[in-house]
Amino acid sequence: MTWRKLRIRILRLFFLPLLFLAVFVRPSWPAHSQIAFYIELSGYLFLLTGLAIRIWCICFIGGRKSKLLINQGPYSLCRNPLYVGTFLLVIGAGLCFENLIMLAFCLGVMAPVHVAVVLMEEKHLDKLFGEEYRRYQQTVPRFWPRLRNYKSPETITIYTRAIRRIAVDTAFVLLLPEIEDWLEVLHDIDVLPVLWHFP
Repeated sequence: MTWRKLRIRILRLFFLPLLFLAVFVRPSWPAHSQIAFYIELSGYLFLLTGLAIRIWCICFIGGRKSKLLINQGPYSLCRNPLYVGTFLLVIGAGLCFENLIMLAFCLGVMAPVHVAVVLMEEKHLDKLFGEEYRRYQQTVPRFWPRLRNYKSPETITIYTRAIRRIAVDTAFVLLLPEIEDWLEVLHDIDVLPVLWHFP
């Protein structure tokens, strides 16, 4: 089983508990309060930042993964910018849903899974690219961006498969706030029960 399939299987196991938290757990503050507004607004900012990072990464790595060592654009700043974008999306989703329990659950599941996957990927890339990858490891941090490293070519080729992935990512992210709004309406009209209010 590949590291990607393993990651997907583990994350699927946690989908139902995550869905339960998203649908049946709500904050105790009023839906239209100032705190709700600011939490949701910060969620949108995290979502858009995470989405922008993922689109940028996919432009560079789409169709090239494991074929070339990508070390330019976002990959010159840190070795795993796609995962950085994913973490920002997760934080944004938790904040958009105004659900700090869901946010903590997602981060508690995703952080160890993705760190384990990154460690497995690093071994794979070391076997594929050898000394070139080891030099890259020494100069570019794993997650935290090092801005002074930035380098980018004047032009890049973007594969159509990468465009499709960008479109799917974008549609999914833009739907999240709408889903949250619909859940809020369904709670307000008592179609969906709230089983637990926090804090």
